[in-house]
Amino acid sequence: MKRIATVIGMLVFSFFANAQQELQVSQYMFNGLFLNPAYAGTHPYWSGTALHRQQWLGFSGRPWSTTVAVDGPIKDKNMGLGFMIINDNIGLTTNNDISAAYSYRIRVTDGSELALGIRAGIRNTMFNVSKLENIPDAGDPLYNANESVWVPKFDFGAYWYGDRGYLGVSVPNLLAIDSRKSDNSDAGLRRHFFLNGGYVWDVNKSGSVKFKPSFLVKYEPSAPVSFDLNAHFLFNDRVWLGTSYRYNSAVVLMAEYQITEKLRAGFAFDATTSAIRQYQNGTLEFMLGYDFTQKLVKIKHPRYF
Repeated sequence: MKRIATVIGMLVFSFFANAQQELQVSQYMFNGLFLNPAYAGTHPYWSGTALHRQQWLGFSGRPWSTTVAVDGPIKDKNMGLGFMIINDNIGLTTNNDISAAYSYRIRVTDGSELALGIRAGIRNTMFNVSKLENIPDAGDPLYNANESVWVPKFDFGAYWYGDRGYLGVSVPNLLAIDSRKSDNSDAGLRRHFFLNGGYVWDVNKSGSVKFKPSFLVKYEPSAPVSFDLNAHFLFNDRVWLGTSYRYNSAVVLMAEYQITEKLRAGFAFDATTSAIRQYQNGTLEFMLGYDFTQKLVKIKHPRYF
């Protein structure tokens, strides 16, 4: 009976944890491809970002994830491509996503463009009861209930941007197909809606200090609306320092440093504000980015977002 209760507890944890079906990271404002496929190719050079997140430190079965994203423009055309790989682990469940994004840019004014993008990918979800620690009877079939499911999925996004500001809307899981179901239903992946934007102001006349407020609104029909409010300062176009407030969830401190003209590194710490804070020690996130570009292009097109 005790071991059954243990399994049930882990199943319940995995169920509620997966209610947040889309990958959650804190440093999304430094690479919009995490949220929106239309972001692909909006800089005049190719760029790659790797991010690792350890959530709820000290909590057994805590979520952790690793993401790698690469995007850039197609030469001499108003199009962009992006690629992403996600490994997301939570409780007894592991999600592996691989996807490709395509965007098309339309000039709106002399200083701004509108990009429309789609993303096609596939998700493999593995549910493995054998991950449980201290199994009293490894031969019990109850502890060998594993499942692996492959689900094709499609996202859509629109992204307006200029030299200093941006506004984007995206719909992850616009379509997800489960071949196990005769009606090709949505495979249990619920459609999400994201709205985000931001703007960069000069704080002083020299422009050596800049201020970038930004926001993210998240909506899923079966859950309450959630939002992030972010405030960042940029010093000498090299050091970002900032904070975020995630509604009913966390306060985040973060920093990014431009190590060279091409290489940058970021760090974030989430201090949980929800009830689970008494059982864990916060969340750590590390990011490394590399821009495949010449110095002149970077100066002409600084990476503010």
